[in-house]
Amino acid sequence: MKKARNVKIGDVVQFPAYQYGHRDYEWLYRAGIIEGFGISKKTGEKVAKVRYCWRLAGRYQLLPNEERTKWIKLKFLYEFDVKRAQTLYKEFREYEKNGEPVCWDEDTALLLHHGIIMEEK
Repeated sequence: MKKARNVKIGDVVQFPAYQYGHRDYEWLYRAGIIEGFGISKKTGEKVAKVRYCWRLAGRYQLLPNEERTKWIKLKFLYEFDVKRAQTLYKEFREYEKNGEPVCWDEDTALLLHHGIIMEEK
């Protein structure tokens, strides 16, 4: 993963959301949208306010979703590949139209809800 550089409000980034093991590299990364910037009171480091999807409506249902915000240090933000997300969304939407159940993830719900990836017409 590449570190996110020159991020601004509205950019889509990846950040470490949940640690699933006791080692430093065992993290689950989530997509998030930058909402603001600040300085940490504890460490004095630059931080960003990131909005991310916390919970989906259901296992096979994208919207409505529940979103939360979190303050993340800028050094922990990474680039997110929106083009790949759009391609995967189109592919899985075709599977769903053909009658196969698709188990959606929180990142797709967030990007769809905010209009970053688009529904085909």
